[in-house]
Amino acid sequence: MPNRHFKADMWLLLATFFWGVTFVAVKDAMLYASPLIFLGVRFLLAGLVLLPFCYKGLKKLSREGWRDGMLIGVFLFAGFAFQTVGLVHTTATRSAFITGMCVVLVPSLSVVMLKTKSDGWQILGVIMAAAGLYFLSRPEAGGFNKGDLLTALCAVSFAVEVVLVQKFTQKHPPLDMIMVQIITTIVLSAMFVGILEKPHWHWSQSLLLDLAVTSLLATAGALVIQFYWQRRTTATRAAIIYTMEPLFAAGFAFVLFGERLPMAGWLGAGMILAGTLTAELGK
Repeated sequence: MPNRHFKADMWLLLATFFWGVTFVAVKDAMLYASPLIFLGVRFLLAGLVLLPFCYKGLKKLSREGWRDGMLIGVFLFAGFAFQTVGLVHTTATRSAFITGMCVVLVPSLSVVMLKTKSDGWQILGVIMAAAGLYFLSRPEAGGFNKGDLLTALCAVSFAVEVVLVQKFTQKHPPLDMIMVQIITTIVLSAMFVGILEKPHWHWSQSLLLDLAVTSLLATAGALVIQFYWQRRTTATRAAIIYTMEPLFAAGFAFVLFGERLPMAGWLGAGMILAGTLTAELGK
């Protein structure tokens, strides 16, 4: 049992590493492409990789399954759109820690949307994360800019998406539902690209690398890893591993961009991380 858990934990750590690197890759990609075009191409490539594994299942998926998957996909698109546009205006490090707040928002939204009961640990986690966001937003930590606001909306969108996944995926095959969400994100990106932004795309080696990291590794690869290996470890171990995502992002942002958080910023980031762990481990 421990050996099986260790192997699963290492795979989940690799997926978390991919997700952390994504913040830096998307930040860099915004130098060459507009947000929604990049988002659409990213998910198109990921979808093409996953399609062979989902094609038969999609053909058999019920109309209800498509409807539920598309609803989840709307919030998945919103989350990634807010996050990608937000990275134009804020740092990869701040984006990663603010995005991580989605974890502590899930219990509160579950109470409203799923009529579940909240406990003291989850409430404490929300309070700690909110206090962390306050310190991260202090003037001496860089203030609260447009990118931070968009990233906060990203966290809310992802939290709603997680709650909807909890509600619907028990009724439908998970991998097929992931594919429907990807298709929905591609379609919505194409619909809004000419409305919400001035589209541009400039090919470069850096952009190709950013696409490879975000689409093949962080989207298709990480989803397959999560789908296959998360059930082979405990929920607690998985939750602890996933909290490493902003730390990976901060490390890469420091190495590649020279990003640094001041002391107040690290205090806020630490409280968000502690709040996330408190909410998860208190379940």
